[in-house]
Amino acid sequence: MLTLALQISILAALGIASPVQHPKRGAYVVPHPAGKSVTTRSPSGELIFNKEAALRDHATVIKKYHPSKRAATAAPTGKRALDGKEPFDIASLRRRATSGTEPLTDDYDGIDERETTSLMQRMILPVYYGSISMGTPAQTGITVDFDTGSSDLWVPLSTCKGCFPPLFTTSKSSTYKSSTTKFSITYEDGSSASGTVGTDTVTVAGITVASQGFGAITSESGSFEDGPTSGLLGLGFPANAESGKTPWFINAANEGLLTSNVFSEYMARNGATGSELCFGCIDSTKYSGAITYYPLSTAATSGTQYYWNVVSSGFNYNGGTSSGAFSAVVDTGTTLIYIPTSYAKALYAKIPGAASAASTVGTGFYSFPCSSAATLGPINLVIGGASYAVNMADFNLGQVSSGSSSCVGGIIGEDIGGTGSNQLAIIGDEWIKSWYTVFDYGNLRVGFASALH
Repeated sequence: MLTLALQISILAALGIASPVQHPKRGAYVVPHPAGKSVTTRSPSGELIFNKEAALRDHATVIKKYHPSKRAATAAPTGKRALDGKEPFDIASLRRRATSGTEPLTDDYDGIDERETTSLMQRMILPVYYGSISMGTPAQTGITVDFDTGSSDLWVPLSTCKGCFPPLFTTSKSSTYKSSTTKFSITYEDGSSASGTVGTDTVTVAGITVASQGFGAITSESGSFEDGPTSGLLGLGFPANAESGKTPWFINAANEGLLTSNVFSEYMARNGATGSELCFGCIDSTKYSGAITYYPLSTAATSGTQYYWNVVSSGFNYNGGTSSGAFSAVVDTGTTLIYIPTSYAKALYAKIPGAASAASTVGTGFYSFPCSSAATLGPINLVIGGASYAVNMADFNLGQVSSGSSSCVGGIIGEDIGGTGSNQLAIIGDEWIKSWYTVFDYGNLRVGFASALH
């Protein structure tokens, strides 16, 4: 995340005044934290596995991807804007901004000077934990997790029992519409959130969608009460929306609110600042080399696009034989990596000294000798014949417990659904940190490039 001081210095250098509204398409950067952690540091500096956090992540994945979720009636998609164009690079605006008084110009798909100036004014925002605004007049500061593995927006109301603030007060919004349609989420660890489906104006980083459906939460329990965010904004596809409402990003794209119908993700490592979501754009200052794109696949989900998933040949250790092919779901809302149980067993069988940690950690988990952490070979995710390695510092989740000689591996065995090469695997933040990721709705594809750290 860019620090507020750096944001102010950039804006000052450009001579940018207060933002102005513009009615056409735009692209906006949302700084946010790097994500959840399943490791802690002991007073002596040892990296210790956080079992509770890991098991919570595991429970969330089981619930999110359970086959029964894919039986729900799909939300309306509207008319999808298939643009066939390469994503807009917001870094080009930074390069062109040579004077605070010189009007900024860009000829990308009809953006005029006024639009581009407004875009530059709003592209760097002092937003923490993905702040959104809702209602009329706008209630600001409502914090959400951005999750590509789900498709619903849900936020707690001011009447919510046991909910983590900030909360949304429906009585103060003239545009809020309630309904009697029930909305609920329950995870395997017992955490739950429930309420009804509501509709209101929702703005994310200057992009406003009117009449956005969302889960209006009136009761929470378990991990939902812990924060640090109060709600969640799903960036998946309409078919996966439990509310039956079209996801916010899909609405923004279909309504022509974005310069490019994409969003891109950069995750900083070890709690460092700089993590960002770029809506309607990519940011070439965050990666090196070219972005390689792969088409989305529906083979694992009976022809319906629920997730941002691509065909993968699977994982290999040190360039060896693949553990098995699967459909890889790129999920920013999941911390770890989950692959079919037989594939996980085959992969860890090739890692020196690795063994099942089912008895000490939980089903599907594996450990390896901490002494070999620095010398392990690469673990690669293969897509389209190209290898995308997991950073071994992210793979190592730390000692099983303080003083243990065994460390926990970040790839977990879990049978989520499907058969053979059409089984689902969930690729979480552990992998995404190393690979700048572009989610291209306009062309139904996902792209990757080496992230700069």
